[in-house]
Amino acid sequence: MKSTKKPLILKIIIIICLLLSQPVLSNAQSQKLPIDLTINSGIATFSGEINGIKVGEKGFNPFKITYQSLLSGDLMIYDIPVRKDGSFSMKIPVESVVFVSVESDFYNGIYCLISGEETKLNISVDNDQKKQIRFKNSIGFTADDAEKVGTWPFEVPKIGLEIVSPEVYSQKKINGMQELLKSIDNDKKLSALSKQIIASIEKFATLFHSLLKYDSFIIDAYKAQNKTDKVPDDFHPQVPDKSYYSFLKYFNLNDPIYISTGFYPMILKEILNNEMLAIPDIKEQPVDEWLMKVKAIMKDKISTDSGIIYDLIAQYSFIKQLNYANPLSEIQKKNIKTYFKNRSFADALFVKNEKVLKQSGNKANIHEISGTSERMMDSIINKYNGKVVFVDFWATWCTPCLKAMNESEIVRKEFENKDVVFLYLTDHSSPKKNWEQKIPEIGGEQYYVTNEQMDYLYKTFKFSAIPHYLIYDKRGTLKYNYHTFMGIENMRKWIDETLRIN
Repeated sequence: MKSTKKPLILKIIIIICLLLSQPVLSNAQSQKLPIDLTINSGIATFSGEINGIKVGEKGFNPFKITYQSLLSGDLMIYDIPVRKDGSFSMKIPVESVVFVSVESDFYNGIYCLISGEETKLNISVDNDQKKQIRFKNSIGFTADDAEKVGTWPFEVPKIGLEIVSPEVYSQKKINGMQELLKSIDNDKKLSALSKQIIASIEKFATLFHSLLKYDSFIIDAYKAQNKTDKVPDDFHPQVPDKSYYSFLKYFNLNDPIYISTGFYPMILKEILNNEMLAIPDIKEQPVDEWLMKVKAIMKDKISTDSGIIYDLIAQYSFIKQLNYANPLSEIQKKNIKTYFKNRSFADALFVKNEKVLKQSGNKANIHEISGTSERMMDSIINKYNGKVVFVDFWATWCTPCLKAMNESEIVRKEFENKDVVFLYLTDHSSPKKNWEQKIPEIGGEQYYVTNEQMDYLYKTFKFSAIPHYLIYDKRGTLKYNYHTFMGIENMRKWIDETLRIN
């Protein structure tokens, strides 16, 4: 699987989506965070000021806040304008305490927003151009904590590239995770809060990128052992049975710390899409009745049949439907109102439902490519002769890719009725069900290729990470080959210039 390159801000965005709970077998586990870890939708105020920096003629560039919504699973992006005097303030809807990514000309890092509270970020530069960052919030999260988390050398447990059974693989990964957590606990330079956050990221990496990706590991192991880029058609990794997923009990899925992080959206989507667990779609069943079936499947895997985890599994079962662009029925709306005592759950679903209804006009044409990789892109581009083609290499797991799609939506709409095709291309590193759920929201021409075909495209166009972009003119000539998102101004300019080519 290819991964995004990680300059500081992209690394921080990824970290925000990976924050987790206190670690297994960790001393930090016994220390409570000073956070009200309940779901309580409200308004957080993000404010502060910049001192010691002269504003240019165009003024300060805005701050950008990014986080993943707990109750909708959506990536939330806000631009916070900075006044000429260096002050800034914006009210942002949140569902509890949430750790966010802050991107600006002056500070790129992690911060927190708290429902019903104002949190401040003050930046000052002295005469020697030395910068000082100060945070003010009620949970004691400091600029030093943010720096420690942002610069920590994160890694997943390494177990070599030996082809092993699912059970052996699972135990080795968990043992490796516990060793990593012990080393974090023993680091005397970290505060208790920093230890909890860093250990949580390591824990998430083990769960999401390792334990839930056994087949990918075995394929990589086969390639390494046989020194090949291809896997024969008759080679198939062992399929873990249901008992394999008992590793979930190590992660205490009812831990309330998960509320403030990007953990639940990513993991719950994986659980609900898992073919072996086979959790049925909720459809129009009363939520209580449906959850009885879910608990029969999950109780022995997560060692509980109660708690917020089941409320969130129900929430994400409806989100799964909405992600397929299927609006809620009137019966489902009634079931949602009846089951969820906390109105924040229902409100988030109804807002997402309205968004789906508004996007119902988005049309996605789905393509799968078979055959050889050579000249594959030429054959794709030739289908759109006479049109400018904007190619977006992306993946469902790629946060910077999704962030760029959100930002560029305004440009795509501007060229909607012109001779421009927006073409999206991903490979099997994006699970097919996740891909199918995401594409109705995006629209355009959607291509799903094999990992081998994607590797060929990486080599052909000389890039090694995503997002990446190509722009072809109406004659099928490649005009732009650009890595990372070029920004909406360049995107608009380059498409417009390419349209003018005769």
